[in-house]
Amino acid sequence: MTPTGDRSVDAGGEPASVPRPVSFSGRWPTRLLWLLLAALYLVATWVAMRGVTPYADELVHFPQIDLFRQGVFRIASDFLTTTPGYHAASAALMALFGGHTVGDARAVNALFGVIAIAGFYALRRTLHPGTQSLASMQFAVLPLLASLFFVVYTDVLSLALILWAAVATFNGRHWWSAAILLVALGVRQNNVLWTVFLAWLVAWPLLREGGIAAWRGVLARTLPYLVPLAAFFVYWLWNGSISLNRPVAHPDLTLHAGNVFCLLFLMGALFPLHVAAGLAEFPVLVRRHPWLAIVPLLVFAAFWWGYQADHRDNAVMPEWFLRNGLVMAASTDPMTRAWTALVATLGVTGWMSTRLRPREAYWLVPFSIGFLSLSWLIEQRYALIPLAFWLAFRPMRGRFVEWANFALWLAVTVLVVQGTLRWKFFL
Repeated sequence: MTPTGDRSVDAGGEPASVPRPVSFSGRWPTRLLWLLLAALYLVATWVAMRGVTPYADELVHFPQIDLFRQGVFRIASDFLTTTPGYHAASAALMALFGGHTVGDARAVNALFGVIAIAGFYALRRTLHPGTQSLASMQFAVLPLLASLFFVVYTDVLSLALILWAAVATFNGRHWWSAAILLVALGVRQNNVLWTVFLAWLVAWPLLREGGIAAWRGVLARTLPYLVPLAAFFVYWLWNGSISLNRPVAHPDLTLHAGNVFCLLFLMGALFPLHVAAGLAEFPVLVRRHPWLAIVPLLVFAAFWWGYQADHRDNAVMPEWFLRNGLVMAASTDPMTRAWTALVATLGVTGWMSTRLRPREAYWLVPFSIGFLSLSWLIEQRYALIPLAFWLAFRPMRGRFVEWANFALWLAVTVLVVQGTLRWKFFL
C-alpha cells in the first residue's frame, strides 16, 4: 500500500504489499508465544517499579514529570533538551492512576512501549499482510527497544507516535498523521525529519508518475504535513535553538557521522543470519552491477578514517554504559575499530540486495542518514526509529532465519533487561 492509498507494483509485477507470509501454521502457538512475552514484560515491569534510584537521564526526566504531576507547570529548561510532551503525558497518566514514584513513571513508559509494539503491528499489517505477527514479536524483543522499555526516557513514546503516524499515512489518513506528528514534535523536536519523510513518501509516487505537472495533487496530499512543519519553525524561532536548552548533544545544523556508523554497525550485529544470506547473494548483484564491488571498500575506509567519538558524554562511565565503552574503544583502539568497521561493512554488504516495500521505502536510507547526522553524542537509541522503519519495510526470509533471529534477540533482551534492572550495566 502506498502512502497515497493505492497499491504499488514492483518490477516483477507482484503487488508490493503482499509478500510471502512467514508465520506459524496455526494460531494457538502464536498466541501462546505472545502470552509468554507479555508475562516476561509484566515481570520485568514489576521489578522496574520496585526501583527507587533513577538511572542516567532519569535524573533529568523524572523531576520534570514530578513537577507536572504536582501541578507545577514550570519547565526545567536548564536541564531539559527536549520539549516536555513526554513529561506531560507521563504526569497525566501518573495522576490518573495515583502514581508518584520513579517506578510508577517506568510503568507508564512500559505502557508507551506496548503502544509502540501495537503501532508496529498495525504498520506491518498494512504493508506486508500475513507477516505482522512474527515481525511484531521480533520488534517486541529488539534489544534497543527492550533497553528503553523500563526506564524514564522519551524515546519509546516518540517511537510509538511516529509508528502510528506512519500507519495513518499509509492508510491515506493524512490529517490524522499530521495531528500525531504534531504531538510527536512535542516529545522530541527532531521528529520533524520524520514529518518530512512521511510527507515525501506521499509526494514521491505522484511526482514519479506525473512529474512537476502533478504539483496540485502533491500539494493537496501533503498540505496536512505543513501544520507540524510550521509549528516546528515557530518553536525554533521562539526558542532560538532546536534544543530546548543549550544544544550540547544536538547542535543546530551541524553534521556528525558517529551515529550513522553506529547504525551501520547495528545492521551487521543485529542480523547475523540475514547478513550471511545477503553476502551469498552479493556476487550475483555485482555481476549485474559491477560498480557495487567497491562499496564494501568504501564503507570500511569511511568507518576507519571518518569515525570519531569526541563528545565528552561518550567518555562517561564506559565500564557501566556499554555503549560508551564500545564507542570509546572504537575511537582509540585500532583492533576494536577494525572489527567494528568490519561488522558495519558486512552489514551494508549483506543488506544491499534487499528490496524494501513499498517502492518508495528506499528513501528511508537518506532520511536516516540525515536524521542521525544531526546528533553529535553517539547513542544507539537514536537509531531506534530508523531500525523500526527498516523492520517494517523489509521483506522476510525463510522461517529458520526469522525464528532464529527472534530467538537470538530474545536471549540478548533477557540479558540486557536483567543487567539493567540489577544495576550491572546500561546500554
